Amino acid sequence: MSKSVLLARQPIFDGKCYLYAHELLYRSDIPDSRRGVSKPSTRELLVNACTTLLSSNMNLGLPMFVNVDEEFLLADDFFPIAPQNVTFEILEDVEPTEQVLTRVRDFKRQGFKFALDDYILEQSKEAYFKYLSVIKIDVLNVDFKSLDKALPTLKQTGCLLLAEKVEDQNMFTQCIEMGFDLFQGYFLERPSIVKGKKIGANQYAVLHLLSELSRDDIEVEEVAELISRDVGLVLKILGLINCPLYQLVREVTSVKDAVIILGLATVKQWAIILSLVSVSTAPAELFRSILIRAKTLSLYSRGRPFEPSSCFLLGLLSGIEAIFEIEMKLILEHLKLDENIKIALLFKNNELGELLTFSIGMERLDNEVLDNFSQNEVTALNRCYQEALKWADEVMNYID
Repeated sequence: MSKSVLLARQPIFDGKCYLYAHELLYRSDIPDSRRGVSKPSTRELLVNACTTLLSSNMNLGLPMFVNVDEEFLLADDFFPIAPQNVTFEILEDVEPTEQVLTRVRDFKRQGFKFALDDYILEQSKEAYFKYLSVIKIDVLNVDFKSLDKALPTLKQTGCLLLAEKVEDQNMFTQCIEMGFDLFQGYFLERPSIVKGKKIGANQYAVLHLLSELSRDDIEVEEVAELISRDVGLVLKILGLINCPLYQLVREVTSVKDAVIILGLATVKQWAIILSLVSVSTAPAELFRSILIRAKTLSLYSRGRPFEPSSCFLLGLLSGIEAIFEIEMKLILEHLKLDENIKIALLFKNNELGELLTFSIGMERLDNEVLDNFSQNEVTALNRCYQEALKWADEVMNYID
């Protein structure tokens, strides 16, 4: 991929939290025109980013939503991607002028689909409706009484209604009850936490295993013994390690052999991941996002003053509140972790915490976060994020 493109991928879900599509988030990582350098055009960015996604199957064969502005819609040159792969998402600041509507109609005739981004019930945008497949409603910035009144009319358009900026589980439930078809936001990472909820026996067993495996002084034999107490976990680890993911020349038949061949850190990581999966009722896609974050942090830490295994653990644990649906503070009371990791998870105000914030900023292409880091740091993290996307997608195939 061109070094001038930052690329992130945000999932779009159906009502059962199954993946329906991805929205492609992209931007230039070079300085903007205020610093004396022109940004690439929307089309150039879009072509580079989409080509990367499609050539590496980083969209998992799912529909791909991509933001387009007026410059793109009115450009003379054609977008060189097969129409069945792409839904163009018309940005909220693109007014439906006669010229724009003509271009949208022409693209639609060529087989492309359209969505309207950040719709907040503006009457002026209704001119788009007959060309749309999806209407994305900004539920964070729209009056719900007005929305409830408008929904019957919106449903009559025949478009799928997508609730975007769904921030938590309560909002997700409310949007389902209102009749939305698709959902986008951070609700998987923000479940309803019951204050004072106790940790269950199975969860406590996993936390105990996690604490022991996180020790810096743990030996190979001790790791093998701890994991071997759970026959189901042993079978899952051996099955994963013997899958094509690692392309081993011979079958691994014991945890100890796995540690010798793949290394202590790798086996510990898989034991923690598979244990968390085993006690969680959270949607599988939550684990994909957590794995992406953990791998991104681990890759980025190499050659820097951070321990890769600690960074991987930090990424995994950043989602444990959503996995257990229990307050982070309570969970950490049961974990024997390095104090720096605990501080990073609770307050994000130390070096590891800043690194975690940086990684989350990359997942969301959050300019307020990314602009606090140098261009070289952002570009390096972007490369790690791309590699982590591919790795996590492959891992999820085998975990599923």
